[in-house]
Amino acid sequence: MAIGDDNPYKIAGDILSASSVPDSGFSSVDLYGSSVQEKNEGSMCTVFHLENESGTGDITVYHAFPGMELVYNDMHMEYCNKKQNPRSGIIEINYCREGRCECAFGEQSYCYMAAGDLSICALQRRSHTSSFPTSHYHGITVTIDFAGITEEMERILELLSVDLTRISEFSGKRDFHMVRANETVRHIFSELYIVQDHIRPSYIKVKLMELLLMLTELDLSVGKTDCVYFSRAQRDCIRQIHDFMAEHIAEHYTIEELAERFQISPTAMKNCFKGIYGAPIYAYFRTYRLQIAERLLREGQLSVAEIAAKIGYANPNKFTSAFRSEYGMPPTAYKKNV
Repeated sequence: MAIGDDNPYKIAGDILSASSVPDSGFSSVDLYGSSVQEKNEGSMCTVFHLENESGTGDITVYHAFPGMELVYNDMHMEYCNKKQNPRSGIIEINYCREGRCECAFGEQSYCYMAAGDLSICALQRRSHTSSFPTSHYHGITVTIDFAGITEEMERILELLSVDLTRISEFSGKRDFHMVRANETVRHIFSELYIVQDHIRPSYIKVKLMELLLMLTELDLSVGKTDCVYFSRAQRDCIRQIHDFMAEHIAEHYTIEELAERFQISPTAMKNCFKGIYGAPIYAYFRTYRLQIAERLLREGQLSVAEIAAKIGYANPNKFTSAFRSEYGMPPTAYKKNV
């Protein structure tokens, strides 16, 4: 019987109750590489744990429709996959809820997602990797495997005014498109973090339809003007500066001293650091120091004065003032309450 002659309610029912196992041989978890170590499979989703020398993470995978999956990412690591191979006919859509995500394309081109940003990546022409400069990233990944979308699913999408052909053509024209934070993107994704668990799988299906409609109307002819790209040399230099500062956290260096040490102009260093890590270098390391202090206070083995000295505060009173402004209470009170 032709698809058009089928009962539409039966078609919809078959799709909505489709097996959670992908039929096309592709699964979103394949993109995360060998750092995936274990899983906990439930009736509605599958949870995977990631671990490597840079940290840990967890992902929760929902199989929403044939050929479409949604993944919640909770990353506390610098990277999860350094060798992601090209994959034909697959689009990866990433929404950054908090933290920072580095998108690397080929060997020489890098750009960065901030909170609220959306990226659309075609995976077929060249490999790309995602890493997390601040070792902190929460976000959502949606994968669309066009080979896995059934004819019944295509018909449902057509009835809902989703132009699947237009969306799929992106992978043949563009490798990457960035949509900076806006109300439409926020509306689609932010509610996925507050929905009640028992209706989450159904809610994901509704939100995926909203996303597909947005992609149908998205003008992908616009160039990469909304992205600031950094060369590999710039990125590597700034990462060396970051690691040097982190290793010498009790010391204080001027912009000029750092620029001379790493042979980069002060202006380029300031611009690149903020572009990669999301904050000016001094503001970033002020927060970084206080995060170390907060961890040491929770561990409870050092006095407040010792912690202040360890992170570069010669004056304990200045440390107390800085800590209070960041955490809402002085370090002595924080230490008693943890």
